[in-house]
Amino acid sequence: MRRKGRLVLGIFLCLVVLASLIGIGCGAAKNEEPAQGGEEQKLTLRLATQHPVEHMATKSAEKIKEKIEKETNGRITVTVYPANQLGDYTQIYEEIMRGTIDMAHISVPDQFDARLSIGFLPYIGRDYAEIEKVFTQDSYLYNEVSKMHEKLGVKFLGYYGEGFGGIGCAKMPQDPVNFNADKGLLVRVPPMDVFKLAAEDLGFRTTTIPYAETYSALQTGVADGWVGGPPNLNYMWFRDVIKVFLQYNNSFESTSYLMNLKLWNSLSPEDQKIIADAFGEQCKESFTLAEQEDKMYRDKLKEEGIEVVEFSPDELKAMADHVREVTWPKLTKNLTEELVNGLKASY
Repeated sequence: MRRKGRLVLGIFLCLVVLASLIGIGCGAAKNEEPAQGGEEQKLTLRLATQHPVEHMATKSAEKIKEKIEKETNGRITVTVYPANQLGDYTQIYEEIMRGTIDMAHISVPDQFDARLSIGFLPYIGRDYAEIEKVFTQDSYLYNEVSKMHEKLGVKFLGYYGEGFGGIGCAKMPQDPVNFNADKGLLVRVPPMDVFKLAAEDLGFRTTTIPYAETYSALQTGVADGWVGGPPNLNYMWFRDVIKVFLQYNNSFESTSYLMNLKLWNSLSPEDQKIIADAFGEQCKESFTLAEQEDKMYRDKLKEEGIEVVEFSPDELKAMADHVREVTWPKLTKNLTEELVNGLKASY
């Protein structure tokens, strides 16, 4: 009996050790395959985006995937999930914070830190020469936003430019260049002060209407125009209900490349550089592509018989100076004086 007891005990202890070893294996990082025979570990990263498959940003994501896989000889692979397949931008950002999604290309929500909406500041850049300096790596804005993301457990990998906004209208506003003149038009704005206050300080009256109802509002005359969209959106969605597009450059459409910070910190310096360079190249190229798209869609609007109004560099400078002087101080409640004044001093 004693021998049997010892035998049973021995078998039991062996099973406990075996179970613990299996448990250790199951607890490995979800993206990693344990190295065997001296081979390097492999890593698969999930990149979630909000952009449609045909969007230039999705093409950029494929270039990032290709570069990372090539530079690591396939040791790191990237799976791209476009068109909100893994959730909308608010959900994706939370998943990045938790680490359940590895990387993302999205608009950044501001519910975790209101200052993250600084990228939507009106006239943050008045033209492409200025906007690239504002959004470039190591700029004041880039460094400050990086700190905000880091506190939320997110690594910021750069801004992706998507185009300058303007105002699409059913008719020509009065004295469009003079920001002190009443434009005689009621325009739709998103429920955000960065759009509302800037439009009012340019001489427009505003009304808040959901984006999904904007087309019908213009069609029925509830609003005379809408604020915020670059030429491509005005062409693709509103060309049937607008007669004029004014390239005010009053806002700039930008999205962000992001990565879970814990995952980033777990990578070797060599892999960090490969990933940062891959995203950085597309950030830089995006501004050139966005400028080309702006021009292409302005031309398409003209082909549809829509009058396109562009402003001279001096006119854009005067409007930008006015909004920065008059509107920006009104936005410091959420963005903070320190951040807004720091950005202003960086020009």
